Amino acid sequence: MFSTITFVSPNLCFLQSPPPPFLVDIHLSTSLNHSHEPLKKPRNICSSTHEDQRFQCSSAKRNEYQTHSDDKLPSCSDNSGESYVVNGKTLGNLLHFSGSIKEVKRLHGVVSKCRGDSRMFLDNNLISGYLRMGCLSDARKVFDEMPERTVVSWTAMLGGYLKYGFEDEAMRLFMDFVKSGIRANPKTFVCLLNLCSRRLDFELGKQLHACVFKGRFGNLIVDSSLVYFYAQCSHLEEAFRVFNNMQGRDVVSWTTIITACSQHGQTKEAFTLFSQMLNDGFAPNEFTVCSVLKACGEEQAIKFGKQLHATIVKKLFKNDVFLETSLVDMYAKCGEIEDSRIVFDRMRRRNMVTWTSIIAGYARNGHGEESINLFRIMKRRKIYVNKLTMVSLIRACGIIKALQIGKELHAQILKNHIEDNIYIASTLVWLYCKCQDYPSANNVLQRMKFRDVVSWTAMISGCTKLGHEHEALEFLKEMVGEGVTPNPFTFSSVLKACAKMEDIWHGKVIHSSISKSPSFDNVFVGSALINMYSKCGYVEDAIEVFDNMPEKNLVSWKAMIVGYAKNGMCREAMKLMYRMEAEGIEVDDYILATVLTACGDFEWNEDEYPSKYCLKKES
Repeated sequence: MFSTITFVSPNLCFLQSPPPPFLVDIHLSTSLNHSHEPLKKPRNICSSTHEDQRFQCSSAKRNEYQTHSDDKLPSCSDNSGESYVVNGKTLGNLLHFSGSIKEVKRLHGVVSKCRGDSRMFLDNNLISGYLRMGCLSDARKVFDEMPERTVVSWTAMLGGYLKYGFEDEAMRLFMDFVKSGIRANPKTFVCLLNLCSRRLDFELGKQLHACVFKGRFGNLIVDSSLVYFYAQCSHLEEAFRVFNNMQGRDVVSWTTIITACSQHGQTKEAFTLFSQMLNDGFAPNEFTVCSVLKACGEEQAIKFGKQLHATIVKKLFKNDVFLETSLVDMYAKCGEIEDSRIVFDRMRRRNMVTWTSIIAGYARNGHGEESINLFRIMKRRKIYVNKLTMVSLIRACGIIKALQIGKELHAQILKNHIEDNIYIASTLVWLYCKCQDYPSANNVLQRMKFRDVVSWTAMISGCTKLGHEHEALEFLKEMVGEGVTPNPFTFSSVLKACAKMEDIWHGKVIHSSISKSPSFDNVFVGSALINMYSKCGYVEDAIEVFDNMPEKNLVSWKAMIVGYAKNGMCREAMKLMYRMEAEGIEVDDYILATVLTACGDFEWNEDEYPSKYCLKKES
């Protein structure tokens, strides 16, 4: 079934008549398969009392209103029954620029007495005025009482619902909008694409994109909204396709695609796009810089981050709390915690995100005590603590193994009813495992209503470190039974458990599962397999894994060399040490000490091996 819809911009300015509409079709069955429900009346966000809605109009004012002969003047009547005329454009201007709910309600009293062709225009501006004040219910009442609505009326309400976070109500209104058959202009797509972005409604968004293409509605604002929509739905390739096909770009479209890359881990691409943006002559705004700073932190590109910092200080933005918070986070992620603290201390204004960034930065860099101290200061200043702050604090407690403080935080979490948050619960599991409190970790895991791969991996890794290897295997079995797919960290942890128990049977079963998963080529999983096979005495299998690894790191080389040495294959261990050095990887003291200790009775042939290892052995 097909219904006809049309759209208008969420920029609720009604002082100009809309451009000619264009008729488009959209198929709703794929994303709007639920039955239509009556629209819910939203609460008023504003708080106000009913004001005196009487409006005095003198003859002098009447003459002033009549000076614009081109306007169709609505007819009004006062309490005495005398009729007079009001300039609709002037009244619309008053509504558009009203600065308080009191003014809007007074003007509402005038509009309610008006008749004529301008009444719809005035009602639209009245809706806009109420929405600007946050009075959704009042705006909706005006909308419901309108005898006739234009696309501006519908879009005003859609934009209002979105502005204040009522996505479900916006979707219900959209369904009524579709049924109304009202035609719209292309700007409405921005409003509806933002709705799809918030709801992550990919199917409906694709249909809207098809309408944009079919009706040739593409422009800077619509195309930027499409890029944002696809990025929010994790379809970065589609976002790039739209971006690359844009006929023109501005700083908003560039910032949208750069932010998308930064948020999805495509940090190098974000840097490349930022350079292209500068080369094309566009000056970045504060949102662009924040996104690039985020990419610097993720990539640990401290040099580029410092250059951006210098630019910010010199000419771009001063005392911007969001930019300075991004700097705090960037320095902390790059390991420059002292620079992060300098930026933090110099800030004139700080918000909750700023405090959370510095607390998380100290925790990430191993300074758990300082994180907890900052949290105490934050609490004394009565700054709101969010869930991310709690996660950072729990991590800080785990780093310094402050079990008692961690339990106090856990008590606050229970008191505030946020224990169901998956990130908080997973970090609590990690904390208790770190502090060797296995019963508490297991208790938190069992009470979780929803468990993802992070929470399961935290428990499996903790069991392996605490010597509960059998429990680690049982948790893996339970995890897979719940339909959760293990990630490389899960496989690495459970393979360590198999290595500790020298359980080759379970190790091979897990290896078989890994070969069918994306984790097969992961360097850490490969290293764990080498270690497991070596510990179990299956050196040939370890060699096969080592030789087939697409990339190797220090851990991989170390696992294979130590595996050779501990299985009495000293000659092979020495050969691999030389091969390791030939490929430009330094042999560290641990590898050398392990090989020399395990191969103490090995007869060294100085013709076969250079004397440097033999000399180290003699020393």
